[in-house]
Amino acid sequence: MKLQRPSINPLLAFIAIQFTWIVVVVFWIYWFLGSHRRLRSIAEKYSPELLQPGIDWVILTEGLLLLFVILAGVYVIFLYWRRQLALNREQKSFVSQVTHELKSPVASVQLHLETIRRHHPAEEQLDGFIDTMLADTERLNSLINKMITANRLEQSRWRLTLRPCNLSEFLDDYMRQWRNTQDDSLQLSCEIAPDIHANIEPDSFSMVLRNLLENAVLYSDPPVKISVELKASHQRCHLLVRDQGRGIAASEQHKVFRLFYRLHREDSHVKGSGLGLFIVRALVKRHKGQIMLHSHGPGKGTTFHIILPELVTETNA
Repeated sequence: MKLQRPSINPLLAFIAIQFTWIVVVVFWIYWFLGSHRRLRSIAEKYSPELLQPGIDWVILTEGLLLLFVILAGVYVIFLYWRRQLALNREQKSFVSQVTHELKSPVASVQLHLETIRRHHPAEEQLDGFIDTMLADTERLNSLINKMITANRLEQSRWRLTLRPCNLSEFLDDYMRQWRNTQDDSLQLSCEIAPDIHANIEPDSFSMVLRNLLENAVLYSDPPVKISVELKASHQRCHLLVRDQGRGIAASEQHKVFRLFYRLHREDSHVKGSGLGLFIVRALVKRHKGQIMLHSHGPGKGTTFHIILPELVTETNA
C-alpha cells in the first residue's frame, strides 16, 4: 500500500475554497445585475408594457441558492478530504510501528538461535533462551492475529455464533487464568456478581477481555492496579474494566476506537498498534452490545464500560 504525502495544506485549501466562493458570489451578483440592466433596456425599447418594476428577486434568489448548494457540496468534500488525510497519517504511523514490532521479535529469536549455535550454552541458560524466544514468538503471533482480525472486522467478514453462557463463571475463569500469566506485582481485584447470563461467542469475548487488559497493563506505570466488575441491572450486563494508569485526554476519547489510532504522548515510550480498541468495539457490537470510555484526563486512569443484553434464565429471573 503506497501512502501519498499530501501536497496541499488543508488550512490553505480551505481558505482558497472560501476565497473562490466569495469571488463566485460577487461575480454572480455583478453578472446578474448587468444582465438585468441590459435586458431591461432592450425591453424598454421594444416592449415597455412587459416590464416589471424592480429586480427579479426570484431569479437572483434561485441563483444564490444554487451557489450555496454548490458550496455545501464543496465543504462536504473538504471534510472528507481532511478525514482521508488524517487516516493517511495514521496508516503511515501504523506501518512504521508495525514494521518495528514485527522486526524486533524476529531479530531477538535470530540472535538467540545464533548464540545457541555458536556457543552451545549450558542447559539452564538454554532454558532461559527458549523462554525468551517463546515470549517473542507469542508477541509476534499476537500482533499478526490482531492484524488479521482487524482486517476481517473492517471488511465485515466476521459472523459470530452467539450462544447462552454463564458470564459470571466465564469471566471468573478467564481472570484467574489471565492473572497467572502476569507479573506478581500486578494488583488485580474482581467483583463478579453470580449467575449473570448473556449470549456470547467465547473466543471472541476472550479477545475483547484480553485487549482491554493488555491496554490497562501497557498504559499503566508500576505497580499496575486493575479492577474488573460485573453486575446486572435492568436486563443489562455491565462489565467495567478500570485501571489507574495514564488516562486519556478528553480530546482523544472519541478517537481511540478508530482503526490505526494511537494515543499521542510526547513523554511516553509506549507504542501501541492502533488495532486493539478497534477490535474491541467491533466485537462488542457483534455481541449486540456497546462500549463506553470514561477518563478524567491524563494521569487519572481509564474505565471501559461494556453493556450487553442480559439473558434471563430461571435462576436469575
